[in-house]
Amino acid sequence: MPANKFNGYTDYGIGIGLRIPHYDHILSRKPTVDWFEIISENFMVDGGRPLEVLDEILAQYRVVQHGVAMYFGAADGPNKEHLRRLKTLTKRTKTPWLSDHLCWGSVDGTFSHDLLPMPYTMAAARQTATTWRSRSRSRMSVPTPSFTSPR
Repeated sequence: MPANKFNGYTDYGIGIGLRIPHYDHILSRKPTVDWFEIISENFMVDGGRPLEVLDEILAQYRVVQHGVAMYFGAADGPNKEHLRRLKTLTKRTKTPWLSDHLCWGSVDGTFSHDLLPMPYTMAAARQTATTWRSRSRSRMSVPTPSFTSPR
């Protein structure tokens, strides 16, 4: 992310995605990269290999978190257990920012595991911002709203 007013004019350099097929290469060869992006939900677990690898990566690199299941637009509001696990992970990674998708994907506790589009209205944007601010103290970037093209 380039330096800008939202990140205190800090240049974080260039990062790449941390994916399972690359773990061994990264840990053995230690490539020159400024940071790795992780998919938060892949590491929101209580233990095991994902966290072991993450800790090894954190010993050498900065990590930035990107999520795929915050569901900002869910009518039920944010899932409290998801937020708890996300907070635990952000404390572990010390991520300089979080990002996720502006979408919804759950109804009445049932998760679609899909990034469903939200209405393109100011009312939906305001409600989403209000809900997020009331439930989290984290800095969040929402890079791209999910979109379905009409036919």
